[in-house]
Amino acid sequence: MSDGLRRKLTMPPWHIPYLEKHRIYDLFHELARELVIQQPVDHVLFMKQVLEHAAKNINVARVVLLSSPKINLYEVALEISYYTQQTIVNENTIVEELNREKERSQLTPQELAKCLDKIVRRRQVKGWILIDCIKNACEAKAMLQHGILPTHVIHLIPPFEPPLNNAIYSSVQEGWPEYRRSIMSVRDVFKHCLIEVHLGEKSIEEVVEECYEHIKIQKGFGGPKQPRIVILGPRGCGRKTQARLLEENLNVIHVDFEYLLCQAWISKTELGKKLRECQDDVCFQTNLLMKVLDQRILKKDCLDQGWVLTGFPFTVNDFRYLDCLDTPPNRVIFIDCDLRVCRERILNRKINVHTGSVTNLMDNRDLVIQKLLATHPKDNIDALEAELKYYCEHYGSLKKYCGQTATVINGNQPQRWVYESICAIIVRAAPACPPRNPCKLDTDDFMCLDPCMCADDLLPKSYMHLV
Repeated sequence: MSDGLRRKLTMPPWHIPYLEKHRIYDLFHELARELVIQQPVDHVLFMKQVLEHAAKNINVARVVLLSSPKINLYEVALEISYYTQQTIVNENTIVEELNREKERSQLTPQELAKCLDKIVRRRQVKGWILIDCIKNACEAKAMLQHGILPTHVIHLIPPFEPPLNNAIYSSVQEGWPEYRRSIMSVRDVFKHCLIEVHLGEKSIEEVVEECYEHIKIQKGFGGPKQPRIVILGPRGCGRKTQARLLEENLNVIHVDFEYLLCQAWISKTELGKKLRECQDDVCFQTNLLMKVLDQRILKKDCLDQGWVLTGFPFTVNDFRYLDCLDTPPNRVIFIDCDLRVCRERILNRKINVHTGSVTNLMDNRDLVIQKLLATHPKDNIDALEAELKYYCEHYGSLKKYCGQTATVINGNQPQRWVYESICAIIVRAAPACPPRNPCKLDTDDFMCLDPCMCADDLLPKSYMHLV
């Protein structure tokens, strides 16, 4: 990017998070899309008029459901719309729009596209789900040419259908039902946003849940982005392990808040003096903690490469301060793990008193005999229980504040599975939802919404979440 004199322009570090948080890239994409489709004479006036409409459409999902006529698509769409509040558009909607002047079978692809254009633009606020409307590739192409651009095309594949890569589809026979004759060409038209959902033995609830998870993930439109990740979870869930893996493989900076605080504590600066004056209450001094963190994440390496934060925030108030920084997090990940597993991992972690290396007794119990091992002071059972209890007390309010901007991962799964899930969250577009608002106070912020996970009989129910 350069000015009229071809001088290189630099963007201040706090501008990029603002563009990402308020999805300005997506807004410009929506405006450009409307300009190309409508082709107005006065484009400036048109952009002023359409700006509010385009802003509303940023988070709107536009879905096309494809499947065999034997599948009850309307029932699936009805269940999805219960969660998304989208309008269902089917053949009956088209007939009503035409005032029964023509039958659906008499419409040309262009006439169908114009009819759909009127319907979806009138019902655009919450998005739409299109079912049983697109019969062949010509109709699909006409739909795209009129600017009816779906964000997701979901193909529900029944178990009795031959695999779509089967050679039988390479020579389509005239006697086949229309769906079988046209499905491959329709899929090819929508290949840029096509998603396959294999039905198998799944219930309708499972199919709806899978479709809903796909719909929540919106496609991003590029722009300069650095990952700024917060990983939250109880002690022993593997937060630091995953952060180190991300640092090694994705070249992001691991910001270990526990280490930062220790370094600031022993420093001979004015901030270090204030931290030491707080003594045991230092973790409750959010303004001082944020100064420690802000100094680190505004350094050049964090601004250039991005960062992954572990060990902070502790409470909703901490998170509000974090969101007020120049570079707030753009990914929030909760690693939910059975507290019994967390205890087992921590209590089996021993330190070699000579070398300081960490040994996991779960890997090899014989190492106790071969090495002189001891428990780290911070790993004793009383300290561990106190940390787990404190996390559980604030778990519900943290999740409520983050809302749909956060993603939950099952930390009981193998380390590689958790790592790959986190990578998938980082590389895909941010959740299609309003950003967190640190200025909006909620009187229920400090009420735990989920069952207290310190109670062992509630652990499986509370912590069995998947991505």
